[in-house]
Amino acid sequence: MIITVRVEHPTPEFQEKLLELLAEHASDVQADASWTAERAEQYYRSLPGRARRIVKLAVAGDGYVASDDLRKDETTSLRGHSAALKRLLTRGALLGRWPETIQPPITPQGPGFGKVVGYAMDEELLSVFFAAIRAVEETPEEWAEQRMTQAATLEKAIRSRQGSWDTRGAVAALLAAGHDVTDKRARQLLRDLAGTGLLTKTDPVRAAYDTVVP
Repeated sequence: MIITVRVEHPTPEFQEKLLELLAEHASDVQADASWTAERAEQYYRSLPGRARRIVKLAVAGDGYVASDDLRKDETTSLRGHSAALKRLLTRGALLGRWPETIQPPITPQGPGFGKVVGYAMDEELLSVFFAAIRAVEETPEEWAEQRMTQAATLEKAIRSRQGSWDTRGAVAALLAAGHDVTDKRARQLLRDLAGTGLLTKTDPVRAAYDTVVP
């Protein structure tokens, strides 16, 4: 049997008793650690301006924003960005906004040693955080209209230059359009476009495709 409990605006007394009951039966309780629309909006609304920009640009970039896109100039430091994201996640868990086991919605990417080359968000979280940004931003329609996804950019490039495509070609086309993506992300985009019928795979091992739709 699965029992789902949702309580809006609980009193402190009720919340304390409920938490005590859950703690008593902790071995039988599994918290919902998914990012819901409400959690995503609370998360985004609570972020400081610089950290908000990371999430916003990552969503606009179909799940990735390069560190260079976050700098106003070459001398701008990104120190503190990751710390703000981590602090908010911990604070939200302490306030009961989400369980402690919830995964960070956005994570720094880099070679290690503290260096960050970008920030990534899992593809399945993009829609819920896109809705959260639209709910919080003062001019959501204007921002939504300006958003051009990596998938749309790559599709446009493929239609304008028909022929063979692989990971290297996809990365180059996206980079030329201002999207700095990893090889893994480029391969995913090629697979997605193959699923629409735009491409057909020509190599079962390597991410190589031919254009199908004229």
